Amino acid sequence: MTLENEMVLPKPPKALTARQEEVLHFIREQTQANRMPPTVREIGEHFRISSTNGVRSILAALAKKGYIKRSPRRSRGIEVLDLDDHKNPDSGVSVEIPIVGRIAAGMPILAVQNLEGTVTVDRDFIANQPNVFALHVRGDSMINAGIFDGDLIFARQQNSAERGEIIVAQVDDEATVKYFQPQPEWIELHAANPKYSPIIVKPERSFTISGRVIGVMRKIN
Repeated sequence: MTLENEMVLPKPPKALTARQEEVLHFIREQTQANRMPPTVREIGEHFRISSTNGVRSILAALAKKGYIKRSPRRSRGIEVLDLDDHKNPDSGVSVEIPIVGRIAAGMPILAVQNLEGTVTVDRDFIANQPNVFALHVRGDSMINAGIFDGDLIFARQQNSAERGEIIVAQVDDEATVKYFQPQPEWIELHAANPKYSPIIVKPERSFTISGRVIGVMRKIN
C-alpha cells in the first residue's frame, strides 16, 4: 500500500509528470527569487539534462497544459501563468490546504487514512506552490530541524527529492518524515535528533517518496 493511496492526495487540475512538476517549481522559484526566469541551459544544468531538446520538450508540455507561456526567441522567454493573479482567477491571498493524516517523526507509524480537514494559509506561506498537503507530526526525531511533536508540516506532493531534503516517505506500510540520504546500494532516512539511528531501506523493502517538506506551522498555547 502506498502513501498516496492511504492519504488520497490532491491532484492538479491538469496532470503533470513528476519531472514536469519539478521543472515548473524550479522556474517559479527562480522567477520569484531573481525577478527573471531561468534559461533553457540553466534548467538543463540544474536537472542534469544534457540535451537542450530534452528541456524544450518539457517546456512544450508545460505550455500545452497551460502552466507556462513561452517566447522561444528570447533566452529567458518563459512566463509562469499562475504568478499573475490577473491571469489566474483561482489565485488569491489565501488557500485551503488538505490535512490528510498524521506522520511519524520518530519510529515510523502507520499513516492515518482519512482526511482530517483543511487549514487556510497565506498563499505566500507555501511560495504559491501547487499540490501541497499538510500532516500532523508525532515524535521528536526532527526537533533539530525545527519540527516538533504536534506541529503541522506542509509538503509538496512529488515522488523524487534531492539529497539532504526533508521528505514524507513511505517505507513498507508505514510513513515517516526524515532527511533523504540516498546511498549507492540503499537509502538512508536520517533523523534530526542524535538519539535516533538512521532508517536503512534496502532494495528488498518497499519505498516511496510522497512529498518534500516546505513549511511548518506550530500552535502556541
